Amino acid sequence: MSSSGLTAESVNADLGSINFTGGFPTSKDLAPSIIFLVIYVLLAPVLIFRLVRKADRSLVLVRPAIFVAARIGMLVVRAIMAKNSYGEGLLIAELVLVSVGFLFLINAAASCFKLQIDSDLPKDERPRWVRRLTTLLHIVVIAAIGTAVAGAASINGAVNDPSKLGTVKDLRKASMILSVVAVIIIFLATIHTHLKFHLDTRGTTWILTTTACLIVVAVYRLVQTYSTDPHAASRSLTAFWVLNMTFELLAFVPFIAVSIPTWFPGEKGRSTRSDSEMASPGSSGPYGMNERK
Repeated sequence: MSSSGLTAESVNADLGSINFTGGFPTSKDLAPSIIFLVIYVLLAPVLIFRLVRKADRSLVLVRPAIFVAARIGMLVVRAIMAKNSYGEGLLIAELVLVSVGFLFLINAAASCFKLQIDSDLPKDERPRWVRRLTTLLHIVVIAAIGTAVAGAASINGAVNDPSKLGTVKDLRKASMILSVVAVIIIFLATIHTHLKFHLDTRGTTWILTTTACLIVVAVYRLVQTYSTDPHAASRSLTAFWVLNMTFELLAFVPFIAVSIPTWFPGEKGRSTRSDSEMASPGSSGPYGMNERK
């Protein structure tokens, strides 16, 4: 790092105990940073295609778009930090980007959970708690983003005043805990609603696969944050690139692999589908004559 920014002594004495996700970038981060950067750059056009194409367009995809932007920015910054000296500003930028990116995927997964209920159940059969739970999940994710950003922004003050390190740690831990709680709730709620209301297996599998990857990321981050042993496996560079970066990527891919409006049409899609069924030849009401026999 540059002498005008963070010195080696200040890093070791003041910031080393914060357990930054991924640790301080070193030359070993350069190759994986470039590899993941290339992958996201190649996937970005697919996401843009989904956003532009009318049949695939969905507000849900806005969150994955923010995630991709954060990851590309973070990987560029990390690659720069891996080969050059850097100051507090670049460190804070990298920490914010690495901390908040995957939270937008959790937010998107929560939206898909609600959309599946709206897609598969008539309005009068939908449990009220689903809407309330989804709203609560969005609030929890926003709180996780807020505490993560606040924790990163507080680093500058902690460098000048080590007594503020506790605040940085507490804010980061709060963000990690909130993210774990949110994604586990989505996973369990998806299983519960599928078993109780016999929802579309395809959609349920999609949500569970995505949230399972996010659970791996969230739990890794939590364990890594609370680890006090500098030699612990959770604090290794390999753990970061596998359990965080790889599983984030695996959680992102499903959002562009399918057409969200097709798999999770929601209330609007259900209404359109019902109208088509009623207008089809030989139908009587929402079900055809053959289906009613």
